Amino acid sequence: MLPPLLTYALLLATGCLAMSEAVSGRARALLAAVGAIQVVLLVQWTLRADCLGAWCADGGGLLTWWLGPALLVLALGIAAVDGVRRRRPAEAPARSGGPHR
Repeated sequence: MLPPLLTYALLLATGCLAMSEAVSGRARALLAAVGAIQVVLLVQWTLRADCLGAWCADGGGLLTWWLGPALLVLALGIAAVDGVRRRRPAEAPARSGGPHR
């Protein structure tokens, strides 16, 4: 039960961040691409699974429920770092020379 809930929560966070202005366009494109890959994995798993709406340990379950969320977390981490870098003011270059007066 936990892997599907985690996956859906990560997809929701990825979608919200991809639509926000908090990250750069490149990070938003990465989030959108990884989210689309996860949705494709979920649809493929649903079509191949013997049961709908419940945990099924078929061959595609490992890829869908473990690798997909790992990719989502990686993309969210990259986007978070990008967002922090965009908000942090550029640091002034270090001056060489004597003491400041």
